[in-house]
Amino acid sequence: MPCYPRYCKSHLPPKLSHSRLPWCRHGHKVSSYADFTSLSRRYSQMSEDLAKQLASYKAQLQQVEAALSGNADNEDLLKLKKDLQEVIELTKDLLSTQPSETLASSDSSASALPSHSWKVGDRCMAIWSEDGQCYEAEIEEIDEENGTAAVTFAGYGNAEVTPLFNLKPVEEGRKAKEDSGNKPMSKKEMIAQQREYKKKKALKKAQRIKELEQEREDQKVKWQQFNNRAYSKNKKGQVKRSIFASPESVTGKVGVGTCGIADKPMTQYQDTSKYNVRHLMPQ
Repeated sequence: MPCYPRYCKSHLPPKLSHSRLPWCRHGHKVSSYADFTSLSRRYSQMSEDLAKQLASYKAQLQQVEAALSGNADNEDLLKLKKDLQEVIELTKDLLSTQPSETLASSDSSASALPSHSWKVGDRCMAIWSEDGQCYEAEIEEIDEENGTAAVTFAGYGNAEVTPLFNLKPVEEGRKAKEDSGNKPMSKKEMIAQQREYKKKKALKKAQRIKELEQEREDQKVKWQQFNNRAYSKNKKGQVKRSIFASPESVTGKVGVGTCGIADKPMTQYQDTSKYNVRHLMPQ
């Protein structure tokens, strides 16, 4: 995925009169309008590649369906058909997120068209990729060729490149807030709300990690208790004495004995008697 740019206040490029010098979110410098256009074109190239792949997958699916018409019970063909259908759906999902004006199908192309005519300096509601929520932003630059716009979020200072069809008029967002009984928040309130959201999210994550560690510790204690009970049950009535203990007699040897008793010799086994029962059988 291409990087989303943010902007530096220290410079004003000649062709971006309404914006500041953009930098890539991963640290790559975007020094001119040509670099900004290059990022947008790279985004568009990805959309074209996905559209070509989608057409190829659909052609393969048609071939598989034609083969299934003569052999409907073939498990390999059925599995291949299912896999192709899943890949096609995933590719469509990826295409729906690409800011391209031309897609493979007519319905995708129609959905990608912006519903509002935007220009540089307009206020809008844009989606922030970090949390997926809409915030008020200002359009800094528009790339009509690729259908994208660089927006700066009010009160935050960071910016992103987003598709034009994802932008909404500010009136719609404010009207939704008024209908819910809330007044539009100021910049300080928005920053405080975002900070509180991140703080709560971090606290929940820390609490969850603590709970998981406690569960693992409880399971460890239970397992140790189970092992101790099983060991004590099996060794009940036995004298726990090391075979390396000092012998009680002069003839005893350390480390030599049976069952931890160093003073006794090894157990002697006698051969059992063999009985012939043939003499018991009737003649």
